[in-house]
Amino acid sequence: MANLSFAQTLNWKARISYRTFFIALSAGLVFLLPWLSRDFGITWDEWMDSNNGLLALRYVLSLGRDKEVLNFWHGIYYPHFFYSVVGMAYGLLFNALSAVLQNGLHTDTHLIRFYTTSHAINALFGAVAMVYTGLLAKRLAGWRAGCLALILIAVSPRFFGNAMNNPKDIPFAAAGIFFLYYLTVFLQEQPQPRKRTCLLLACGIAASLGTRAGGLIQMAYLFLFSAWLVFEARFLKTGLALSLPRLTLTVALIAIAGYLGGLLFWPYGWENPIAHPLKALHEVSRISFWEGLIVFEGHSFSAKVLPWYYIPKWILISSPLAVIGGLLFLLLLWRPMLKNTGSRLAGPLLFAAIFPVAYVIYQKSVLLDSWRHLLFVYPPWVVLSVLGWEAVLREVNSTGKRLFVAAILILQIAQPFSWMIRNHPHAYVYFNPLVGGINGAFARYETDYWGNSLRGCAEWLAAYHQQNSPLQPAYVRADGSVMSSYPFLKQALGDFYRPYGYPPEFLAKDPYFFIQYAPYMGGDQSWNYALVLSRGWKPEILRSAAWPPEGTIHEIQADDVTLCAVVKNPRTTLHV
Repeated sequence: MANLSFAQTLNWKARISYRTFFIALSAGLVFLLPWLSRDFGITWDEWMDSNNGLLALRYVLSLGRDKEVLNFWHGIYYPHFFYSVVGMAYGLLFNALSAVLQNGLHTDTHLIRFYTTSHAINALFGAVAMVYTGLLAKRLAGWRAGCLALILIAVSPRFFGNAMNNPKDIPFAAAGIFFLYYLTVFLQEQPQPRKRTCLLLACGIAASLGTRAGGLIQMAYLFLFSAWLVFEARFLKTGLALSLPRLTLTVALIAIAGYLGGLLFWPYGWENPIAHPLKALHEVSRISFWEGLIVFEGHSFSAKVLPWYYIPKWILISSPLAVIGGLLFLLLLWRPMLKNTGSRLAGPLLFAAIFPVAYVIYQKSVLLDSWRHLLFVYPPWVVLSVLGWEAVLREVNSTGKRLFVAAILILQIAQPFSWMIRNHPHAYVYFNPLVGGINGAFARYETDYWGNSLRGCAEWLAAYHQQNSPLQPAYVRADGSVMSSYPFLKQALGDFYRPYGYPPEFLAKDPYFFIQYAPYMGGDQSWNYALVLSRGWKPEILRSAAWPPEGTIHEIQADDVTLCAVVKNPRTTLHV
């Protein structure tokens, strides 16, 4: 320290300060996200996916002898790493492993406690994705960039909300940015990468492939950028002393270890390790087993004929302005960014951010539920945005201008952060000011497509019914998956709760049974209450006085938009 100049001392102290802030913020997120996850609902797919995951765990623990998991239609195409981990954790924490492996979630005993555990683990995956987004930005542009990236992704409402209860896309995004970080380290450490780096790179591939068949793309990235290293060394004369046989062997071992690790909790893939993963990738990229209507730009589209710009438009209108602003700066200042970062490190980041979006547009892939299937591209986009902000801060030549840029950035961060606080726990329905927020987007784009708001309606209805008709049964017609409302109503009302249209003991009779109601358009004499989501309604009806429906006694809202309504049947009494 004694030999450092005053300016060098300030820079050293700044680096320590940013590093300390990054560590503190990372630790805070690791604790905060699982705690907040307790407030979030159970989404449509969770019951089905969790039961499949428990069957996959049975397959693994029986060393492949129990093959029941292979009997479920399209579920075989999805790996089961996440719910296998959740099943093991839940079973060990609550001494219930044998019970959930034998009976799944086909009784009332474990439902709420299991999904509370699942959401906490889901949130930890979200925290991992956020921390590694920050670490990648730090590796490319320093600790200040790392802190900014961590803040930007933490105040991205769409990503934050999905982190609580999205068991497919968030673990996949976490595995993806984890892999991308260690791919960057692997490239930097050439020609002699550490064994630890190679092991963690293989773990990134395994976690990606163990979550979705699309994890195969990580292997493609590894091959592509290893080949780029060879091209640089041979033709660009970078002075990198590569040993081609050593590099080839290292990459092959990483790929094989990652691939086999990814198949560990994927019974369908393990049954035929070559053909089945490729078939699964083909099927899930087309989503041929789902045909429905998607609300986009105020019109109803078939999921198979959406406009080519569906994903870019969704990213544009639902990402914080701070992220979009950084990307615009990057377009203007890409030369300084490349000079500071280097093409070897910027290449994987740019490719991971752009290629998947371009590929689904080219392939005309079937997409649904906004852009959640491509959430894994968001961490790379955030890092690119931060590189844009860093380029601006380095280019401006006065303290006043830097303060002005920082003030704009802080205001753009404050807007989504305050929105998340006001509208907790419905962060994932956020729209930015470019489209007028959720008030401007309602009836033009999908809002609560996964039924997160059904929990709030169910809990309110249970308290209402206990207060007003405690000795009478409550026949409840609920949109979405029955598991989005059933556990909360059953816990509060017990045998007085009757899910409308469902046979007695349906949980045990059919492991995936649920009724897809037509959009609610009026009452009849056979139910007392309805929990009505806006999803499935025609945009023109949502824009009319018909929403929320006649008989609404409670609403779950985000800003001024009703996501879900509790409707009391105006044409029946409680004496059913």
